[in-house]
Amino acid sequence: MTPMIVAWEITRRCGLQCQHCRAASSDRDYAHEFTTGECYRTVDAIARLSKPMLILTGGEPLRRDDVYEIARYATDKGLRVVMATCGHLLTADVVEALRACGVLAISISLDAATAAAHDAFRGVPGSYDKTVAGVAHWKAADLPFQINTTVSSMNVDALPQILDNAIALGASAMDFFFLVPTGRGKDIASFALSPEARDKALAWIAKQEREAPIRVRVTCAPQFKHFRLPAKPKTPLIPFRGCMGGRGFVFISHTGVLQPCGFLDADCGDLRSADFDFARLYRTSPIFGKMRSLDPFGECPARVYAQSGSL
Repeated sequence: MTPMIVAWEITRRCGLQCQHCRAASSDRDYAHEFTTGECYRTVDAIARLSKPMLILTGGEPLRRDDVYEIARYATDKGLRVVMATCGHLLTADVVEALRACGVLAISISLDAATAAAHDAFRGVPGSYDKTVAGVAHWKAADLPFQINTTVSSMNVDALPQILDNAIALGASAMDFFFLVPTGRGKDIASFALSPEARDKALAWIAKQEREAPIRVRVTCAPQFKHFRLPAKPKTPLIPFRGCMGGRGFVFISHTGVLQPCGFLDADCGDLRSADFDFARLYRTSPIFGKMRSLDPFGECPARVYAQSGSL
């Protein structure tokens, strides 16, 4: 299976201090990040293998001065470019520049139902208001966006209000990411849901998937398959493939290391060392091979790896 989605951490730099951050990002320069030319080589290598959705992520991808050139280059190579951003740097001019270079949609995170709770989770006062302001600029351009939420015991009771807020903001989709204790997330591992609480949350999400007026998705909880309800007549549900790590999904780190996903910090090959042969690394990495042998609807491999150090 060739990649359908590639998430690329084009920089690790970020101005937030999120409690769950898999990369423990901070607002500083990171050594060995790709030059613009190396980014172009990466795009070329991906495009030779397939034409996936390319998620430009970080850190905060808008902290790269050449993000527009990278997005334009990827778009011109036939990749469907989207972006994961905190939204703080979105202005009317930035939105127009992103549209002009082919960015089709964004995902943006709101992790609580109130500004105070979101700001506490993200580690910077005013984060909620800045994110909502960024969403408003994006929405004014009539472009689609998705709201992401990291699900933990800190906000599980507020999920209905968070979903309502996403709908009110005009989101086209909502994605519930279940906490994986990696990076700074290790410090809040105790806030990961118990199996019983997880199953209760998944059952509620399954109902929203069927009833909500926007698309509802789940990430890092492959067990969701067992809670899905039949679709309404003439309203098909989107496919749920469980864990796609190594079987259609690839993560590229800020230094060009391939991983099954951003939460599973296992080295599947270095693009620089492999002369940017993305296809070879994707096809021959033993870790990707192991991922393809796992039950895609079993326990989240990233969570297993974070807890045990092995798959």
